[in-house]
Amino acid sequence: MLKQSIVALALGSSALIAGPALADHLNISTDGIEVDGDTVTIPSVLIDEPGFVVIHEVLDGQPVVPASIGHAYVEGGTTDSVEITTEYPLEDGADYIAMLHYDTDGDGEYSFGEGMTDVDTPALNAEDAPYVQPFTAGGSMM
Repeated sequence: MLKQSIVALALGSSALIAGPALADHLNISTDGIEVDGDTVTIPSVLIDEPGFVVIHEVLDGQPVVPASIGHAYVEGGTTDSVEITTEYPLEDGADYIAMLHYDTDGDGEYSFGEGMTDVDTPALNAEDAPYVQPFTAGGSMM
């Protein structure tokens, strides 16, 4: 359901979110994702240049953007066991998305957010939409 909502949002407007598409330069492996309170461990992340894995809430079936609840810096290439600390413990059974962003200003600090959407912008998939992977806390990929 969340994937359909994200895809519909992207196709129906000029929104910043879309469902995951095949991209050989981006990947977030959510199979085996671990959530322990306010810590999310993603098994593997692939990004073609330095950037961030960002966690967004999902409310009423829609991702909450540009606000995020946690992020972690990753170097370009494949990074295993990416640990992200969130602002609060994730709720079992609640839906979230993991999204990739590039470190566009090269400072290693995540700056994308409300009023600041021109830096550290989302990494785009093969469909020129932000690369995201939905997941359920205490569960698996949706």
